[in-house]
Amino acid sequence: MLTTAEWTRIRPGIKKFVHIWTPDAAPTANVAIVHGLGEHGGRYHRLAQSFVESGFCVTAFDQQGHGRSSEVRGQIASYDSMLTDIESFLDWNRVKFAGIPQVLFGHSMGGNLVINYALRTFVQPHRVIASSPMIEQVRPPSAGFVRLARIALWLAPNLKLRSKVVPERLMNDPTEQELLRSDELFHSQVTLRLGGALLDTGAWALNNAERLKTPMLLSHGTADTMTSPIASAEFARRAGDACRLEILEGFFHDPFRDLARQKAIDMYVAFIGESVGR
Repeated sequence: MLTTAEWTRIRPGIKKFVHIWTPDAAPTANVAIVHGLGEHGGRYHRLAQSFVESGFCVTAFDQQGHGRSSEVRGQIASYDSMLTDIESFLDWNRVKFAGIPQVLFGHSMGGNLVINYALRTFVQPHRVIASSPMIEQVRPPSAGFVRLARIALWLAPNLKLRSKVVPERLMNDPTEQELLRSDELFHSQVTLRLGGALLDTGAWALNNAERLKTPMLLSHGTADTMTSPIASAEFARRAGDACRLEILEGFFHDPFRDLARQKAIDMYVAFIGESVGR
């Protein structure tokens, strides 16, 4: 396996810190990863290794306000600009890895983004995987809090909210928990602009699920205390045949970092493999 991580121009005037994992032989599919809130592309190294072992090349980039990006932690220009970044990243991947199927993978916040990307008029990848997407929170904020937050959003969109991240609530693998604790690039900061956008676009995706045309695998663990598996199931119901729902019994928020992660990874690999006729 070959790995690189460097600043890359994904479109004129726009550079992102891009992580690339490639097999020794010619790859059969390209998996482009969109990471979750507080994360960065490098946190997907172990998942990328599994994909590479299956013959796929994998890429990920550090999103606005995350990882090695130049923005203030948790701060974005706009939600639409995040979708445009994904569009540019996929375009860049199509040139670098031409002639093979492309799969867009997003987890948590990234799951919200890839779902919203798939529902819009962008050029689509061959397939989409949404892992534990942020469609709704398990415990949605109260109506009163939302009203106050919207007033604050209008006055100070870059005001930050912080939350305490408890690794044991994300995955049950002690090794993965320690990797998170020691990750100096991980953060738990989100601006009102980003937080509000995730709530609004999660609701929009649910109300527009019937627009989905790109084949999608939507997976969610029943023990997720962050994002709602019930909302994922409802999205899949409304999306119809285009969306394949996989509810993972007993899995936490990061199923590919759980002790039983091979079940989730095998499911992803099989879905990606269908795009290359396996």
